[in-house]
Amino acid sequence: MATSHDDDLERKQSFALRWATSTPAERRAMLREERTRNAPRSARHAMVCVGVLLVVASIAGAFMVIGSGKSGALVAAFGVTAVLCGVAAELGRRGRTRIAFWLIVLAMAGAMLIEALQR
Repeated sequence: MATSHDDDLERKQSFALRWATSTPAERRAMLREERTRNAPRSARHAMVCVGVLLVVASIAGAFMVIGSGKSGALVAAFGVTAVLCGVAAELGRRGRTRIAFWLIVLAMAGAMLIEALQR
Protein backbone atom coordinates (compact mmCIF):
# COMPACT_ATOMS: atom_id res chain seq x y z
CA MET A 1 0.00 0.00 0.00
CA ALA A 2 1.38 3.39 -0.95
CA THR A 3 1.91 5.91 1.81
CA SER A 4 -0.07 9.10 1.68
CA HIS A 5 1.54 12.51 1.56
CA ASP A 6 0.61 13.14 5.21
CA ASP A 7 2.19 9.87 6.35
CA ASP A 8 5.37 10.69 4.46
CA LEU A 9 5.49 14.19 5.93
CA GLU A 10 4.93 12.83 9.43
CA ARG A 11 7.73 10.29 8.95
CA LYS A 12 10.12 13.01 7.76
CA GLN A 13 9.24 15.25 10.70
CA SER A 14 9.77 12.40 13.12
CA PHE A 15 13.13 11.64 11.51
CA ALA A 16 14.18 15.30 11.78
CA LEU A 17 13.25 15.43 15.46
CA ARG A 18 15.10 12.20 16.23
CA TRP A 19 18.10 13.50 14.27
CA ALA A 20 18.23 16.74 16.24
CA THR A 21 18.20 14.92 19.58
CA SER A 22 20.49 11.99 18.79
CA THR A 23 24.17 11.23 19.25
CA PRO A 24 26.53 10.69 16.29
CA ALA A 25 26.35 6.90 16.70
CA GLU A 26 22.54 7.03 16.68
CA ARG A 27 22.63 9.23 13.58
CA ARG A 28 24.78 6.69 11.74
CA ALA A 29 22.30 3.96 12.70
CA MET A 30 19.42 6.12 11.48
CA LEU A 31 21.14 6.64 8.12
CA ARG A 32 21.76 2.90 7.72
CA GLU A 33 18.09 2.23 8.48
CA GLU A 34 16.97 4.86 5.97
CA ARG A 35 19.23 3.40 3.25
CA THR A 36 17.97 -0.14 3.74
CA ARG A 37 14.37 1.05 3.71
CA ASN A 38 14.82 2.92 0.42
CA ALA A 39 16.93 0.26 -1.34
CA PRO A 40 14.04 -1.66 -2.98
CA ARG A 41 12.50 1.55 -4.30
CA SER A 42 15.85 2.64 -5.74
CA ALA A 43 16.32 -0.75 -7.41
CA ARG A 44 12.88 -0.52 -9.01
CA HIS A 45 13.54 2.98 -10.33
CA ALA A 46 16.95 1.98 -11.67
CA MET A 47 15.56 -1.09 -13.43
CA VAL A 48 12.78 0.91 -15.08
CA CYS A 49 15.25 3.56 -16.26
CA VAL A 50 17.67 0.97 -17.65
CA GLY A 51 14.85 -0.93 -19.38
CA VAL A 52 13.43 2.18 -21.04
CA LEU A 53 16.90 3.36 -22.08
CA LEU A 54 17.65 0.01 -23.69
CA VAL A 55 14.28 -0.02 -25.46
CA VAL A 56 15.12 3.33 -27.04
CA ALA A 57 18.64 2.16 -27.91
CA SER A 58 17.31 -1.06 -29.48
CA ILE A 59 14.79 0.83 -31.58
CA ALA A 60 17.50 3.25 -32.71
CA GLY A 61 19.76 0.29 -33.54
CA ALA A 62 16.97 -1.31 -35.57
CA PHE A 63 16.51 1.88 -37.58
CA MET A 64 20.24 2.11 -38.21
CA VAL A 65 20.29 -1.49 -39.45
CA ILE A 66 17.30 -0.84 -41.69
CA GLY A 67 19.10 2.21 -43.13
CA SER A 68 22.25 0.24 -43.83
CA GLY A 69 20.39 -2.52 -45.67
CA LYS A 70 21.66 -5.43 -43.59
CA SER A 71 19.87 -8.70 -42.90
CA GLY A 72 16.30 -8.86 -41.66
CA ALA A 73 17.39 -11.21 -38.88
CA LEU A 74 19.36 -8.40 -37.34
CA VAL A 75 16.34 -6.08 -37.48
CA ALA A 76 14.25 -8.80 -35.85
CA ALA A 77 16.90 -9.31 -33.16
CA PHE A 78 16.80 -5.63 -32.28
CA GLY A 79 13.00 -5.74 -32.25
CA VAL A 80 12.95 -8.73 -29.91
CA THR A 81 15.53 -7.01 -27.72
CA ALA A 82 13.35 -3.90 -27.52
CA VAL A 83 10.33 -5.99 -26.52
CA LEU A 84 12.25 -7.94 -23.89
CA CYS A 85 13.72 -4.76 -22.41
CA GLY A 86 10.23 -3.26 -22.29
CA VAL A 87 8.99 -6.33 -20.42
CA ALA A 88 11.98 -6.01 -18.09
CA ALA A 89 11.10 -2.36 -17.38
CA GLU A 90 7.56 -3.40 -16.46
CA LEU A 91 8.83 -6.23 -14.28
CA GLY A 92 11.17 -3.79 -12.57
CA ARG A 93 8.30 -1.40 -11.98
CA ARG A 94 6.38 -4.20 -10.28
CA GLY A 95 9.32 -5.08 -8.05
CA ARG A 96 10.65 -8.14 -9.89
CA THR A 97 14.09 -6.63 -10.32
CA ARG A 98 16.10 -9.86 -10.36
CA ILE A 99 14.01 -11.37 -13.13
CA ALA A 100 14.11 -8.07 -15.01
CA PHE A 101 17.90 -7.89 -14.71
CA TRP A 102 18.41 -11.38 -16.14
CA LEU A 103 15.91 -10.71 -18.90
CA ILE A 104 17.88 -7.63 -19.93
CA VAL A 105 21.15 -9.57 -19.80
CA LEU A 106 19.75 -12.35 -22.01
CA ALA A 107 18.18 -9.89 -24.46
CA MET A 108 21.35 -7.89 -24.89
CA ALA A 109 23.54 -10.99 -25.15
CA GLY A 110 21.26 -12.39 -27.83
CA ALA A 111 21.30 -9.16 -29.81
CA MET A 112 25.08 -8.94 -29.62
CA LEU A 113 25.47 -12.56 -30.66
CA ILE A 114 23.26 -12.15 -33.70
CA GLU A 115 25.01 -8.92 -34.65
CA ALA A 116 28.41 -10.62 -34.34
CA LEU A 117 27.25 -13.52 -36.50
CA GLN A 118 26.00 -11.13 -39.20
CA ARG A 119 29.46 -9.60 -39.72
